[in-house]
Amino acid sequence: MVKLIVTDLDGTLLNDDKHIPDDNIIALREAMEKGVHVSIATGRNFGSAKRYIKELGLDVPVIFQNGAFIYQWMEDKVIYKSDLKSEIAKLIVEKAREKGLFYVVYIDFLEEKDMYIDANYSGEFLSYLKQNEWRINYVSDVVNYISNRDSIAEVALVGDEEKIKNIVEDDLFIFGESVSVVKNNRINSEVFYEFFGPNSSKDISFNYLLKYFNVKPEETMYLGDNYNDIGMLKIVGYPVVMENAPDEVKKYAKYVSKSNNEAGVAYAVRKLVLGY
Repeated sequence: MVKLIVTDLDGTLLNDDKHIPDDNIIALREAMEKGVHVSIATGRNFGSAKRYIKELGLDVPVIFQNGAFIYQWMEDKVIYKSDLKSEIAKLIVEKAREKGLFYVVYIDFLEEKDMYIDANYSGEFLSYLKQNEWRINYVSDVVNYISNRDSIAEVALVGDEEKIKNIVEDDLFIFGESVSVVKNNRINSEVFYEFFGPNSSKDISFNYLLKYFNVKPEETMYLGDNYNDIGMLKIVGYPVVMENAPDEVKKYAKYVSKSNNEAGVAYAVRKLVLGY
């Protein structure tokens, strides 16, 4: 029996127009009315996810930035955060420059205009930058903003996967568990990797939700669509993946639902939780 539903946002709860389909809202609210808890685990920061949390009316802890930050917004309560040390962030940026990778520095978990960029980009993830234009600060050198702080929220690298893996394996291994690396997405030849502080992943942060709601992993449904969802899909009793997910991610699902553009969340919730 499902007692807790946790859903990803982009590519899962949201359609490609970045809206929650009405069917998804109706199904999740019906589940909540029947006593099932609902929360979100997303790679987004709080500022860019806030409107969806409000739309669902959630006053519960939510996992942001792939597990580096857990926040209960109505209570203005920070439950967990894992900062990335500035010395590590600076090294990531310097190595990215050497290898010709694009990088973004995210300065703080709750600062709305949190993204810092000092180079031009025109690759596969350009739509991500356009969608987040309101968050971006264009500066001459992001290292200046890293050096002035003890820690930041995260650094993202975009580009060739082998080059990013080389940074992880050859340069960051000295920091050990002080840095968490999350593969977020792939579009054609480019990948999007994120670097956080220690113990930052959706599946690690999931333990906080289990304690808060007093439920077990086997009583939980998780709905996702991408590589950063795999850890969660491995843990829960009801791992659900959208039809639009990569085949590699679908391998971890017990149930493949309809696509995010066909209200796949609602379809799965009705079939597996509500029973119709």
